Amino acid sequence: MKNFAVLLILTLIASTLFAQKKNGTVFNEHETIDKTRAFWDAVKSGDTDKVKTFFADSVTIVRNGNDWKTTAETFSGNTSWWTENFVDFDIEDSPGAYPDAIEYKEGNMWVQDWLLLTGTHEKTGINLDLHMHCLYAFDEDGKIAAFIQYYNNNVFENIRDAQTTKENGEVYINHPHIATVRKLLNTYAAEDVESLKTFFTENATFSSLAGGWDKSQNLEERAADVANHFASRKDIHFEQIGYPDCIFYELNSGYVVYSWWNYSYTDEESGKKVTMPLMLSHSFNDDGKIIQEMAYFSTNHVED
Repeated sequence: MKNFAVLLILTLIASTLFAQKKNGTVFNEHETIDKTRAFWDAVKSGDTDKVKTFFADSVTIVRNGNDWKTTAETFSGNTSWWTENFVDFDIEDSPGAYPDAIEYKEGNMWVQDWLLLTGTHEKTGINLDLHMHCLYAFDEDGKIAAFIQYYNNNVFENIRDAQTTKENGEVYINHPHIATVRKLLNTYAAEDVESLKTFFTENATFSSLAGGWDKSQNLEERAADVANHFASRKDIHFEQIGYPDCIFYELNSGYVVYSWWNYSYTDEESGKKVTMPLMLSHSFNDDGKIIQEMAYFSTNHVED
């Protein structure tokens, strides 16, 4: 049985070796790589005449699977869009990546690279941080005859949308969710932890500017935190500043209440009265329960 197993393994290895077939050579340094780098340098400098010299008269362009034929003249002219619309525009290899030149035994010479395009769109202020995978097929004259690109198109859709005016929902000065936030703060001022919990869903999250933008608490952690506050504070009061806004966001189909307060209390141990500005953001689900609370305040008022 052991001999049979060894024989089977050797047979599999042999069949794998025989199945392999070399179809070309890969280079990390090659004149075609130099040409693609020089092409992008010309794009960065806005030299459309130079760009044209790297392409065949008729070029196939493929972007995210969509292909069409164009001329070197038209394509090179279109590359000026980058420098005309972006400031601090730059193109470099994606971190850790480098281009390959592949010489196939049967077929064209190809180059593939992985690029990072950065810059700021001048009209909208949108920052470009675009990873792009490019493939270049060279013809017998050493010109790029096909140019293939893959990238996430979201940033370009954002740039397009940012140049339009579009409503994204409605703003309410009075709304049941605003009343809920007021009741929530009244319950906090009454130091009733268990009633406080009823305003939130079981999977609600809580975060604050002071606690760190990338950190959050769950409902039980927040309840324990509030109980600690009640043990060391008295005369808790919230004074409304201005008026809350309840906003329905059409994009995410959800309601958020923004409110502004002066939060005051007396420290039990020192007897010091603390008053701090506080901004709250409460996101609601369809059942009128709060799914997220975010608090914006400075701890300077506590530390002084």
